[in-house]
Amino acid sequence: MAPRPFAIVPALAAVLTWSLVLGQSAMALEEVKVHTSGSTSANVLIYKIAQEKGFYKEENLNVLTIAATSQAGIQGLVGGSFDFSQILGQTSAAIMHGAPLKNVMVFDTKPLFWFFGSKKIKRVQDLKGGKLVGVSSLGANTDQMTREILAMNGIDPRKDVVIQGTGTGAIRLAALIGGSLDAAITNPTESLAARKQGLNELFFYGDYDLNIVSGGAALTERMLKEKPDLVRRFLRGTLRGLLWFRANEKEAVARMAEGFKISPDDALGIYKATLKSYTLDGTISRDLQEKIVNFQRKQLKVEKEISPESVYDFTILRTLNNERKKTGL
Repeated sequence: MAPRPFAIVPALAAVLTWSLVLGQSAMALEEVKVHTSGSTSANVLIYKIAQEKGFYKEENLNVLTIAATSQAGIQGLVGGSFDFSQILGQTSAAIMHGAPLKNVMVFDTKPLFWFFGSKKIKRVQDLKGGKLVGVSSLGANTDQMTREILAMNGIDPRKDVVIQGTGTGAIRLAALIGGSLDAAITNPTESLAARKQGLNELFFYGDYDLNIVSGGAALTERMLKEKPDLVRRFLRGTLRGLLWFRANEKEAVARMAEGFKISPDDALGIYKATLKSYTLDGTISRDLQEKIVNFQRKQLKVEKEISPESVYDFTILRTLNNERKKTGL
């Protein structure tokens, strides 16, 4: 009698999906280009961790993070010179204006930014009279949040100040220190440098009731449709990077201190603050998606209805999370 064939049970199949990628390392690595802000933030670090830890290599991927302005990143994503973008604020804005993009992974949902004034600007109200305010780019999350909070503090962002898109945080910080900007948004590491330079902290964005995404992964609808296996492998590697960052405080803090060129104590403070803003598994609820979409519609003055489904698609990532939970990986 011929031996009976055996069936691989679903749980075992999931284990093989997550573990047999180790045996694929002999294959040529597929290059993936990710547009990033270029800033010293955990949102960029997640990709670098996934690359350094070999998570992408196990998916037969070689992931390159390439810094560019938000506008150049969106153009490159649509044009095909980038495969993914890390900057979800700008991709969301582009989607609302008709760009064929989707956000497929979210790192953070709370703004981890500080607003600093020059040595001459000691209060938010000192900005009245046409003072220059720096954000990453007009229409980006940094722009939307800054306008909202300025308005909460009695500053009309259309009349009382001049808001400029300046590119990277390093450029904004240098301009603020040099006096060509009167105030600017800064990320955690830039805020450390701003304090050391004697600049005045005007407010912390996290003190305001704002939910907004800034880091994660976005792609074109065409990529999602035509290369689902590549997307799946990339998201699995990135998810492992996110989970590693959350689970390994000591190593993550050391990596931040080294990469950001800051003290271990400063790195620990940034790490703990970052975890408070980070998602558990790269996804967010539909209610939160809707809240964020409505906030951005208001800031961008988009009159047409925008559904969360037109901006976010977590189908692949939720499948990966379900597989991971079944296998314990």
